[in-house]
This record gives sequence, C-alpha cells and structure tokens, in this order.
Amino acid sequence: MSRMTYAAAAAAVVLGAGAASAATFDFTTMSLDSSHQLTVDGITVTAYAGVYRDFPNPDAIVQTDCSTTWSCDRSVYQSEYGLGVTGFLDGPYIDIDGALGNDLLTLSFSQTVDFSAVLFSFWGNSDSFDLFVDGTLVSPEERSGPNPYPLSGLRGTTISFGADAIDDSYKLASITVAPVPLPAAGLMLLGGLGGLAAVGRRKKKA
Repeated sequence: MSRMTYAAAAAAVVLGAGAASAATFDFTTMSLDSSHQLTVDGITVTAYAGVYRDFPNPDAIVQTDCSTTWSCDRSVYQSEYGLGVTGFLDGPYIDIDGALGNDLLTLSFSQTVDFSAVLFSFWGNSDSFDLFVDGTLVSPEERSGPNPYPLSGLRGTTISFGADAIDDSYKLASITVAPVPLPAAGLMLLGGLGGLAAVGRRKKKA
C-alpha cells in the first residue's frame, strides 16, 4: 500500500471517528430495498423477521431469520406506519404481535452502534416488548413506557424487538443510532502504518 493510500485510510478513520453523529432510520418514509436493507449516513441496516420463546425463562431467540428455514413462516412487512412482521393467518395490520406465536423483528447494522431511541407506531398503554442486543436478552424482560423509548447505554450490531402477549401489537416506526468511534489505539496503529509506508518509500527511492 502506498503512502498516499495509508494516509487516506488514516484520514478517513479519523474523520469517521470524529463524525459520530446520530443517524435516524425512519421506516415510515424510507423504504427498504428488495434485500430488506436501508443505508443512512453510511450505516446500513438489514431487517429480519423471526420468532422467540418466552418459556422457560429467560426468553431466548429461536430463529432470527425465518426466510432461511421451514420451521417458521414470518417475514418483514413495511407500510407507511413502519415495520411489522407478517405470518400465517396474520391480521390486516401486520404488526409485531404475540397473537399467533411470538413475533421478533431484528435490525442488523453494518457496524457497531450506540442505540439511542426507538419510536413505535400503534403504541398503547397495554403494549410491551422484549429486547435483545446481539442475541442476548436485555433485562428486564418486558419493557413498556414512553414512546419514543430511550435505548441509551446499549451498544451492539443487532437489536431485536419481540412481542409475546396477545395485547402486544405495534410497528417499529424509526430507530436512532450513532456509530461507535474507532478507539484511539486503532487510530495510532493506522498512523504508524502510514509512517512505516513513508519510510519504506524513501528507502526505495534512495
């Protein structure tokens, strides 16, 4: 790799680390492509429909992506109100619900992010959700409360929202995340590689 290439790579990482601004994925106005992907500010998210179990405790994901197996029949559905999960005998609104099995909607990001907040459509006082980050259940198991719901302090590459009660029925309208800056050690490593490349170039010319 040339000196200019190393320098460009280092600069790109430095700029990326400094520009860790929030990115909002608004599923009510931004459409997923045919692969259920959407890119905002350089971050790509992929949506998956799956199922999970709520007994015995603790809750656990059974299948993240039902499109890869015959064991479940869920698929991602998008409307003007956001993302839902559809399946056999699902109702007309196609929400994330617990009426006929436990729906699970997973968002997988192209890089590690800090989760900031999630906004639901059709959210009511009786609604709650189970939350998984990188496949691990986040305590407490059942979450209910304000909408948008704060996710501060959670970091990962995937986040999953599940419904396991007949009263749970909502859509995922949007989610806001922020890219995790590269640690200082990573920046120093790129800087060192750039310096070595420069030295090697000078020696070659000599």
